[in-house]
Amino acid sequence: MKRKNNIENLILKKFRPDFFSVIDVSEQHRGHQNFREGVESHFEITIVSEKFKSLNRIERHRMVNQSLKEEFLLDLHSVIIKTFTKEEFKNT
Repeated sequence: MKRKNNIENLILKKFRPDFFSVIDVSEQHRGHQNFREGVESHFEITIVSEKFKSLNRIERHRMVNQSLKEEFLLDLHSVIIKTFTKEEFKNT
């Protein structure tokens, strides 16, 4: 849970979200190449923040990936990213 907590803290600090969710889906990758028992390596992240206003999807994902740079240098392998403004999130 350490990496999940780190990611949550990064999101709170960087994006000041109205809502966010960080789900560890590492166990779903059991049996895949490079799977390591007990390593939090795969996540699904949803962030609702007004910081995404006027940014396209690629720019938003770059922002999130850049904020996770240090985690990727460790053992973070994959992140599914969903980003929304408040207005966009209401319509989902």
